[in-house]
Amino acid sequence: MNFQRVFTRFFKGLVCLGLTHALRTTEYHDRDEQYYWILDALGLRKPFIYEYARLNMQYTVLSKRKLTWFVNEKIVDGWNDPRLPTVRGILRRGMTVEGLRQFIIAQGSSRSVVLMDWDKIWAFNKKQIDPVAPRYTALLKNQLVKLHLKNVTKEECNQHQKHPKDPSIGMKNVYSGPTVLIEKDDAVQITDGQIVTLMNWGNIKINHVKKNNAGEIELIEGETQLDNKDFKNTLKLTWLAETSQAPLTPVTCIHYDNIMTKAKLDEGDTFENFVNYGSKSKYDVIGEPDMAQLKKGDIIQILRKGYYICDSPYNADNKQPCILLNIPDGGTKEKPTSLKSTDPNASGDKSKAAAGATAAAVVSSPEADKLVEQITQQGEKVRNLKGNKSSPKDEVDGAVKELLALKEKYKKLTGADYKPASASASASASSSSTQKENKKPASAPATAAAGATATTTATSAETEQLLENITKQGDKVRELKANKSAPKLKSRIDGQANLVRQLKGDPNQNKDEVTAAVQELLKLKEQYKTLTGTDVPSTGAAPARKEKEKKPAAAKSTDNEQAAGSGSSDVKKQTKLGIEVKKEENLAEWYGQVVRKGELIENYDVSGCYILRPWAYFLWEQIQAFVDEEIAAMGVQNCYFPLFVSHSALHREQTHIADFSPEVAWVTKSGDSELAQPIAVRPTSETIMYPAYAKWIRSHRDLPLKLNQWNNVVRWEFKNPQPFLRTREFLWQEGHTAWATEKEASEEVYQILDLYARVYSDLLAIPVIKGRKTEKEKFAGADWTTTIEGYIAASGRGIQAATSHHLGQNFSKMFDITFEDPQTQAKTYVYQNSWGLTTRTIGVMTMTHGDNKGLVLPPRIAKYQIVIVPCGITASLSKEDEDALVNTLKEIEGKLKKAGLRVYGDYRDNYAPGWKFNQWEMKGVPIRVEFGPNDKSRSQLTVVLRHTGAKSTIPIENCETKLREILEQIHNDLYAKAKAELDSHIVVVKDWAGFLKGLDNSCIMLTPFCGEPSCEDNIKQDSARDAVVEEGAPAMGAKGLCIPFEQPEKLAENQQCCHPACKNKAKYFTLFGRSY
Repeated sequence: MNFQRVFTRFFKGLVCLGLTHALRTTEYHDRDEQYYWILDALGLRKPFIYEYARLNMQYTVLSKRKLTWFVNEKIVDGWNDPRLPTVRGILRRGMTVEGLRQFIIAQGSSRSVVLMDWDKIWAFNKKQIDPVAPRYTALLKNQLVKLHLKNVTKEECNQHQKHPKDPSIGMKNVYSGPTVLIEKDDAVQITDGQIVTLMNWGNIKINHVKKNNAGEIELIEGETQLDNKDFKNTLKLTWLAETSQAPLTPVTCIHYDNIMTKAKLDEGDTFENFVNYGSKSKYDVIGEPDMAQLKKGDIIQILRKGYYICDSPYNADNKQPCILLNIPDGGTKEKPTSLKSTDPNASGDKSKAAAGATAAAVVSSPEADKLVEQITQQGEKVRNLKGNKSSPKDEVDGAVKELLALKEKYKKLTGADYKPASASASASASSSSTQKENKKPASAPATAAAGATATTTATSAETEQLLENITKQGDKVRELKANKSAPKLKSRIDGQANLVRQLKGDPNQNKDEVTAAVQELLKLKEQYKTLTGTDVPSTGAAPARKEKEKKPAAAKSTDNEQAAGSGSSDVKKQTKLGIEVKKEENLAEWYGQVVRKGELIENYDVSGCYILRPWAYFLWEQIQAFVDEEIAAMGVQNCYFPLFVSHSALHREQTHIADFSPEVAWVTKSGDSELAQPIAVRPTSETIMYPAYAKWIRSHRDLPLKLNQWNNVVRWEFKNPQPFLRTREFLWQEGHTAWATEKEASEEVYQILDLYARVYSDLLAIPVIKGRKTEKEKFAGADWTTTIEGYIAASGRGIQAATSHHLGQNFSKMFDITFEDPQTQAKTYVYQNSWGLTTRTIGVMTMTHGDNKGLVLPPRIAKYQIVIVPCGITASLSKEDEDALVNTLKEIEGKLKKAGLRVYGDYRDNYAPGWKFNQWEMKGVPIRVEFGPNDKSRSQLTVVLRHTGAKSTIPIENCETKLREILEQIHNDLYAKAKAELDSHIVVVKDWAGFLKGLDNSCIMLTPFCGEPSCEDNIKQDSARDAVVEEGAPAMGAKGLCIPFEQPEKLAENQQCCHPACKNKAKYFTLFGRSY
């Protein structure tokens, strides 16, 4: 029976409905192999599966089994309980469908596992309910204080807007009179003579505040000053009038907290131990008379308290109060008179609330009390053993280990470290519990109860003191043990340091011996830090200076250790400085870290969009400058057209828009008003520019018209987003030209393609393959498309680097772009081209050249071709020598800049040279120049190459010439390496078996192809394998990358297409492969 259900779930869509695409969570990814095997066995078509990760929420559980436990244990009120993460639950709590929809749109889909706070969803919901929620006033029933206004003699009823900004929502009755009610929390802030503001009425002056003997406020007397319109610095009060015209409405407000006390359950956690049993709070309030008219589902805002949804309306017949459920607004700031702030057990801080709930759970746990008692006894035993000098060391160590084991057991049970306060809380709660269970009868003497209380207090205080002593003694033992062995280790470190200095001071010393001595010194220092928890104290000259430099680092280290050791899931993971994954092991994660830690991009809160940081934008500026110079020489002029395109213009060319329609972003509203016609955000500019071309071109003298613009475009991609490679917004250049003849237009297409190829080879040191797109892959609306294709060796995938399209007369006929032919005087349609290059270039460069240390930038495009780092500045170096060293470097820096090299001198004194080396390696600077006292004495520079790590020395004299030669060699090395990778992964195959083998070997294949789009679809579908091409991306088949201009060989006359089911003859060798 179970098998039949599984079969129905996974296969009925294919069998019954003929589905071709499926949305599915990533948790089923591991079953793909079995799933595809069954499909093959049944002869069913394999669907295209788009995977996305589940969205996990903090402080809750999403497992059906666990949610069922909450319902069955009556901890919640059913499946529609507002605390549950069910659709019924969150809708009942006040989530609107539109709010949920807007959150989903903004969040988008992702394969990354995300743990999100509920506040983000509720913040989206607030944007939907705030403009439409009527405003009402309500006061806590047990917090009422009367305010008597002596100059008000009669009761009145006035009409006020339910919403201050939208009169269309309606009006409500607001009653006023000589006596009004305010809340005690407001009343305690009032003093005699103060001016306060009654909201929606006006200012009043306080004459007198009457208090009883206990200091509690009984009555406040005042008088209205409605002519005083100065509301700027007054205390604002919500109020209700005592009136005989309409009774106040009894209301019960219910507030819900998280059902769990821990944000994320760790592996091994038992979720029942972290249940928040106090997650529901009720408050009795009185509301204004019109609240009696609220209906079930109405959403309102109670002034200064928050948003609420009516769960049950007021019933006047049986006096049942109106039930309101609090709607979270996504904010963390507590409102001044919110009901939560009046609850002594409530807290605005989630972590504190969670800690409190956990503590409560510990307090009521007999196991925790028993553990506290065992820890106390064991601690006493340890103290006795240590106090007895004759106790064997093994016995002492065993007792200490047992004590630590008990404390660890306590931590696992309660989720918190064992501290004296924990025992105190546990002990006091235990005694309180005992008192409740053993209540004395009413006739019991009062002295007995008092005695019991005194005993409990004494026991609690004694336990707290004992536990505090345990903690202090443990710290003392650890300190004594560390101090006993630390001096010996420090002595060894000093001796090894002296040896290193001697070896380095000898110019004839063997380099391997120096390296071995340094490694031994570092090993000893690491042992010292492990033993004592601190770095080795400095010795020698200028100790104050060393200490000053070390203090911030030590503090930071301590913070990190505390964060890492706390065991709390709320603590953010500490990020390492370097690249944490290898390119060959997890390409997607490696790429994400390189572009972020290499300071190319920063994440943005709209999925698929990224911030280009200056380091990346300089690369784009270099490409822009290169292209601009070349196209200007060709007579192309720069311009700019608007970002938006009308609905009618975009849909004039249906073939063109077909490829873009799923990705077009539309503007549909202006403020809160719907636009008469939606406006598209440009996915490309043909339909924006060509109406203007029709106006500007009248005669053959207006041709050729050659325009280019540098701008941004938006394509709302649904595929797995990757910075630079596949994003929803990207920068590009797009050229659009119009010609009188097809021959002229065609020549320009190839001319531009050659320019793009030089961008990659001359600037980025990347080889590309020039060719023509297949009919299926060509640009929609073009007669034919040329392309340059790159290859990413790390993933075995091709990538489209740039395209140049011949549009023919397709668009000129659509937009009526014509000129009068000088020969025939006939109306003739122009021939058009479009061509573009995007910021994808930066992603291709990163993928191609980057390594496990970070970026590797080609010298011709790098912002800094050379970075200079002073070395050897230690405490023993005099200030004069240090200044001389730095001044020499600055002179060298100026000399190199004057020679036209892009150089940066890193003279920061708050970072060590090693830290700088790591940073500039991650950022990919081609050459690092190191310069220390030894280099200065020898008039040389130490040069380190980023792409190989090779280190050499060059003389300072004429260093600019030598460095320029090295930079040129770096470019050639990078190109040669990439070309070798490309050449070794291009294979010529003529049969299907060889095709699949090449694909499995991460190759791109030159294979005979008939050119039919349907056949290309079959090749892509039938070559899709189960192998993961890239972590985090779905498996894919091979597609036509291009028809290379340089064919590997001449096709035989009877050569068939490579696909076994195709009976057509091959027309040409086509480059196939997996692609981005």
